[in-house]
Amino acid sequence: MDSINQRDRISSLPDVVLVMILSFLSFKDNIKTSVLSKRWRTLCYETGNISFKESEYVDHSVSDFWSKRVSFVHYMLNWVSRVPIEVIKSFEICLGYPVGFEAEIKYLIEFSISRQVKNLVLDFSSHYWRNTWDGLRYDDFVIELPTLFYGLQTLESLKIYACWFDPSRFTNLGLRKLSIGWFRLKKIESMLSKCPLLESLSIISCYLDEVMLAGNIRELIMENCIIPTMYCALNLPNIDIFKYSGNVIVFDFQKVNMILLKEVYLDFGIEHDNDEPIYSPNKEAGDILSHLLNDLRSSRTLTVCPYLLEVIPECNDPVDMLRDVVTQHLVLETLLHPKEFTGIRLLLDHCPNLETLTLELLCPRPFPMPSCGGISSQTLWLENISSRCLRRTLKILVVRGFCNSWNEFYLLNYLVRPENGYALERVELYMPTWLKGTQRQWAHFGAAMLQSTSNRVQVVLHNGWCIR
Repeated sequence: MDSINQRDRISSLPDVVLVMILSFLSFKDNIKTSVLSKRWRTLCYETGNISFKESEYVDHSVSDFWSKRVSFVHYMLNWVSRVPIEVIKSFEICLGYPVGFEAEIKYLIEFSISRQVKNLVLDFSSHYWRNTWDGLRYDDFVIELPTLFYGLQTLESLKIYACWFDPSRFTNLGLRKLSIGWFRLKKIESMLSKCPLLESLSIISCYLDEVMLAGNIRELIMENCIIPTMYCALNLPNIDIFKYSGNVIVFDFQKVNMILLKEVYLDFGIEHDNDEPIYSPNKEAGDILSHLLNDLRSSRTLTVCPYLLEVIPECNDPVDMLRDVVTQHLVLETLLHPKEFTGIRLLLDHCPNLETLTLELLCPRPFPMPSCGGISSQTLWLENISSRCLRRTLKILVVRGFCNSWNEFYLLNYLVRPENGYALERVELYMPTWLKGTQRQWAHFGAAMLQSTSNRVQVVLHNGWCIR
């Protein structure tokens, strides 16, 4: 009876209120409401948030996936033909390598432009492509943005992947968020100069002839880009968030927010995949990354990768070269390889204000890893050397992917021991979801052993964590 009354109360609401409620649902859930009644059948067309994602409609593993793609394109055309409103808030198309559908895609883009769209997403990248521009051909891009696009001034957010457009013709005085992927940009700074209000910029899998960025950007994300000059000049005095994934390059921070840099993410994992390292020996890479850490030392949250942990001790006089950072939350993405141990200790010793330490184990393993170059988890972490943050500020320790391998045990025991972790209050351990049977029991045993190390610390073991 209560459910019937509740449904009646919802049905009594005017259409304008129901449309506002529907606008908070995802596009896919929004569609499901159309089967409730005749009244609901048309309400979903009035929400102003339209999202067409091929992955939600087409299964590429089936033999007739091409006919499914054709049906999906027809579905998009049929949907927009029923939209009665004159202004839409967001419009999204995700259709990988849409060869054969160029005319239909152009029509859909022009539809969104005619409805004065504010947030536009056009993603035509294929899931078969690698993460970088390398290996792509110009005929892999079949969609060209129509002329009407360059006159659209209502945009606040724009994401364009794997389509042709002319950056020299692009001008938008109100754009605040821009994401470009799978494109060659010769002089990105000339395009950005025409977007004075831009606050967030993402550059994904692009070929950048040169990179010289300036302006009021607060968030900069660069992932898997090819930069032949190996140099990036940044004049961004207001930047709050900086995230970089790719090869080691030289960053020239001409101006950076030294008062409050909220978050920095550094991932050079691609260097491990290179047949020949760009910087060899590691000393040169260590010098470059040490200077980068110094430039970004005002970051409140800092995330680093295994490669950085491996090479920063190789720089010239790492103890004196690295400056103290003001980081309060340090995230170490790590394999817990012995090559990383010295880098871990080096970073901990240069984080005097650290309050939370997170270890994200990228390849959790319930078995020990052999020593390397005379360095092992047992010999290194049993040494009676304590970092400043352990003695004074570190309160929370989080481990994601906990299996209780010996490498994990010795490191965590070092961090938790009363003579080291004076300020530590809580340890959060997250086991991988795939951990079963005796391996799971071993993890529980490790948590109990860790708890017995210090009575001042509360150790909590959680049942599951999914690797990113």
